Amino acid sequence: MILSRRLFSAWNGIFLGAILVLFFLVVYPMYFIFQASLKDAVTGAFTWHNYTMVFTTPFYQRCLTNSLFMSGMATLFSVLAGVPFAFFTTRFRLPFADALRTLGTLPLILPTFIGAEAWLLLLGRSGVITQFLQGQGIIIPSIMGWHGVVLVFTLQFFPFVFLMVASAMNSVDRSLEEAARNLGATPWRVFRTITLPVITPSIAAGGLIVFCMSIENFGVPTIIGGDFKVLAEQAYSEFISEMGGNPSMAGSLSTVLVFITLSLTIVQKFWVERKSYAMSALRPPEIHKLPPALTALAWLFCAGLVFLSLAPFAVVLVAAVTKTSGPVMHYGQFSLENLAAAIQVAPRPVLNSFFLSTIATIIGMVFGLLVSYLIVRKGGFSAYVLDLTMMLPLVIAGSVMGIALAATYNSGPLILTGTWMILVLAYFIRKTPFSVKTTSALLHQIDPAVEEASISLGVPPLRSFLKVVVPAMLPGIMAGAIIMWVTILAELSSTIVLYYGPWATMTVQIFQYIGSGDFGPASAYGAILIISVLLPLFFLNKFFGRRLTPF
Repeated sequence: MILSRRLFSAWNGIFLGAILVLFFLVVYPMYFIFQASLKDAVTGAFTWHNYTMVFTTPFYQRCLTNSLFMSGMATLFSVLAGVPFAFFTTRFRLPFADALRTLGTLPLILPTFIGAEAWLLLLGRSGVITQFLQGQGIIIPSIMGWHGVVLVFTLQFFPFVFLMVASAMNSVDRSLEEAARNLGATPWRVFRTITLPVITPSIAAGGLIVFCMSIENFGVPTIIGGDFKVLAEQAYSEFISEMGGNPSMAGSLSTVLVFITLSLTIVQKFWVERKSYAMSALRPPEIHKLPPALTALAWLFCAGLVFLSLAPFAVVLVAAVTKTSGPVMHYGQFSLENLAAAIQVAPRPVLNSFFLSTIATIIGMVFGLLVSYLIVRKGGFSAYVLDLTMMLPLVIAGSVMGIALAATYNSGPLILTGTWMILVLAYFIRKTPFSVKTTSALLHQIDPAVEEASISLGVPPLRSFLKVVVPAMLPGIMAGAIIMWVTILAELSSTIVLYYGPWATMTVQIFQYIGSGDFGPASAYGAILIISVLLPLFFLNKFFGRRLTPF
């Protein structure tokens, strides 16, 4: 009895520790940023002036409008691409449909700013396609600007919509659609009145994720946005320019960003919950065969979308082994100089990326497992609060999280700014929610009776968890760890705010080289990053049979 109480206290201790971690890494830094936004940058007195400037100054108004417009357009086009892609690959017999679905998830893992670099190499002012068309007397506009940003976001974020809609489409009961067709409804009317209402929550959820991912993205607008300034980029600029003082303007811009994403999340949740969309798929949907001409058109749409989303990364791989002179790429002239420089002359960013990703993944894996157990097995109000708090990092932009952590721990008893530890903490807190969701789903599949049987045989609860539950979850835990590792490896938004000179990562080096026009070294680091991401995912898919994304 005493031993049981002691172990129960151990779980209470873990719960308290989890709450403290979330408080000091999420709640308190965000409160610190909000508090800073209400202070005058010079006197430190309380003021609403910073927020007044955001909504009344023409430049900040333009940044806000640009952010909403850019994210809205990216969401619209991602839905227009993702819904048909899901519909064609799940409802019709297309050649290599499995391959299309698998390849269609890869853009989620690959870094967006590398995609931006690739499109610059293709359609920039000195891009390959641009130069070729100019040689033919055809002048096309540069990709620089909002249209380039929306293009990159659409091609890399449409899989969010595709994955969620595909899952929803597979849950539609075939009998309902058959009944509608038997009553004389046309295929379009069946889709509009039966299928579409069922998949509406998934479309809304996928669209919300695309919007939040777009509005918080820092790298792509900076690389190819040109004069098209957005809130995330401006918040970073304000913070860097005020490193020695009070980052009040950066705090207000960051708070506005969080308010937008949090408000949309709440609105989407209540809108979806107004109606019941539940359905028991007693009879899975039928896979139809289209006429040859329509099959060819559907396949060309899906294959073309996959090609456009993945081709830029092939361009980066080619550019990595191409002779370069600053921004000039000498295509056709093979050279390993850039790769050799990245691996032999300046390997520190590569080693930093691997080290920081590994440490953050190990911490996140252990923390996520313990939190998942508390949420699933313990239940109650405290578990609900923990689950809700754990999801907060998902609605906070990476650059905002970086600014919050840097501002909070830049002074006082615990100074972390300028150390590698603050990078690890930022990676850990941003990516752990995915680990929690993955392991929670696995725990729901394990019958509590197995664990209870172990406890009834005299094995203490905590030891039963370690000896019985963890081994059963190990394949899923490893799969989640790999996904967490590769997504941390490609992280830029928080890294660019928090890194200190010796701890620059591959993403920082790529970003800086692109900014200075050195596409050769940027492509070399980009190629190393792409290979580092794809190899673990290949083994994950090969040996664990898991899909390539955590969504």
